[in-house]
Amino acid sequence: MARSPANSNSGKYIDSPRRPTLRPVGRLWAVFTVTRPSVLPVIIPPAFAITLWAAAVCGAWAGSPSGQWFRALPASQILTTILGVVMGLLLVFRTNTAYDRFYEGRRMWGTIHSNIRSLARLIWVAVKATSEEQSLHKRGAMRLLIAFASATKHHMRSEENKAFLYKDVGPYLNHIPVFQSLVENASNSNSGALGNSSPDAIADAQIAAIPIEIVFRLQKYITEARGTGQIDANVQLVLTQNVNTLADSVTSFERIRSTPIPIAYMLHVKQTLIVYLLSLPFQIVTTLQWYTVPAVFIAAATMLGIEAIGGEIENPFGYDPNDLPQDEFCDTIREEILAMMGDT
Repeated sequence: MARSPANSNSGKYIDSPRRPTLRPVGRLWAVFTVTRPSVLPVIIPPAFAITLWAAAVCGAWAGSPSGQWFRALPASQILTTILGVVMGLLLVFRTNTAYDRFYEGRRMWGTIHSNIRSLARLIWVAVKATSEEQSLHKRGAMRLLIAFASATKHHMRSEENKAFLYKDVGPYLNHIPVFQSLVENASNSNSGALGNSSPDAIADAQIAAIPIEIVFRLQKYITEARGTGQIDANVQLVLTQNVNTLADSVTSFERIRSTPIPIAYMLHVKQTLIVYLLSLPFQIVTTLQWYTVPAVFIAAATMLGIEAIGGEIENPFGYDPNDLPQDEFCDTIREEILAMMGDT
């Protein structure tokens, strides 16, 4: 039933896209990092635009007769201070909310990894296969665990209709007829190219989501193993609890992805930030004069950077450099299980 992925037709599957692998940055060199994963490449263009606006304000101040018009502006810095404090609070709340989602995603990946390890250990050691067919089913269940991690990753990246074609999922599901049929249909499609499967392929196969389908297959295997006497009731209970936790983890992932930060709040933060930065030169030009230009650039880069960080990490399941390293998580799970099975 469960053929080794190495023996399957690898030409039927394609490489899955991966998030860029980041090298650790030392504490000293982190100060000089201006490329990704730093947000500087993202925020430098708008920061320069606001700096040009500040330079224009300074030019108008310098060109006006004795700065007459600018002297009519309020000399007090109270407004700038109050707006700065308010913007700081808004940005901190924005970033903290986004980081909570990032941390929750990482915590759930830790839960998945822990439960897959427990399932793999119990299935491989506690399930007593007494025939060749039962041994094949046992190896098939182990391969389902590998497929679950990668399928969950692709599910969170909205790649559901291509996941069964990827090399990190398809070869570990090819012992299940429905997935084998999906791959064959994609291979024989009129396009003649893999990766162009029908958007409704999964729905047509009556599969709600690949990770949930895998959970169903794992539970079915556990029930059959209990029915044939390969495990006792205690092992069945523990295995079922672990499988339930996998299903709960997928639900938690979907909750994070489908519950974005309210659009009204994000728009208000962006609009208030831009208004604050555009009005800042008028408040400080009579005091700082031409030093207003670098001061506004520093303020813009700082505040726009904090806002950009919140925007990048609020959905931590994509391909951005600052997203969770899900590819590495799945690689580790796959290597551990294959090593346990002796298939490395």
